[in-house]
Amino acid sequence: MYSTIFIGTFSKKYTSYVHKRKRNMGEYKFEKWEFKDESLKIEAITHKSFASENPADGPHNERLEWIGDTIITTVVSDYLFFRFPDQKEGTLTKLRSKIVCKEALAKFALKLGLENDLRLGIGALQSGDRSNERILEDAFEAYIGAVYLDSGRNLNEVIKFLEPIVKLFMEELAENGNGLNSSPPRDSEPVYGPINKIIEPSDPNGMLQNWAQSRGFDIPDYKCIENKDNNNKPIFDCEVIIDGKCFGSGSSGKKKEARKKAAICALESFGIYNYNSSPI
Repeated sequence: MYSTIFIGTFSKKYTSYVHKRKRNMGEYKFEKWEFKDESLKIEAITHKSFASENPADGPHNERLEWIGDTIITTVVSDYLFFRFPDQKEGTLTKLRSKIVCKEALAKFALKLGLENDLRLGIGALQSGDRSNERILEDAFEAYIGAVYLDSGRNLNEVIKFLEPIVKLFMEELAENGNGLNSSPPRDSEPVYGPINKIIEPSDPNGMLQNWAQSRGFDIPDYKCIENKDNNNKPIFDCEVIIDGKCFGSGSSGKKKEARKKAAICALESFGIYNYNSSPI
């Protein structure tokens, strides 16, 4: 009923999660919802300019737009709340504002190809309003409102339909340097690419543990060996082990710092955190 973008499991090679994709929102198209009630789809793509010129052809989309606006905000809030379990409400609000803004929602409409479906009045067509951001934003909101009603007001179905679009958009935010640093997401899907580019995590060891436990894996185990450097000072070489496999290592004169470096190495290998990226 809706599109699925990426799949993967933890049992596959872990580096497959660090997905160097060249696709972005400008290139990727998503499948439309398969409506059971076609009248909802027609209403969602009907601009008031068309309805005023063709009053016998049904209502315009502003009522659906109204409920769709609320549904989108709810779905995005739900997604961010569980994807970033340790972020404060202020940070989540800032990111949500990037996702539900006019520019982003208009882009989502284009990804669904709604610009080709819009029913516009003659004047709006002559003005080139198929590419008007405000009209596209409104159409997307109305479309999501229609999806919600067509699903039997099943919010989980809307979440499954909308999340792939939001996820890809967030990856693009991260790649453009406008992403959000986070604790690991609690959903069951892998993290694709370094999302964490703004706020450096103060506790990478805890971040890695949360990530592993959220997927049902063992608590990360740190194996540390004390050696001596050329000046006969102690140096600790640590590896972090998850489910019997080493996914990161680090060395330091302090055991705690070596464990931290090992955790950061593992987080980077999974694409959860990019330590070398500059905070914005």
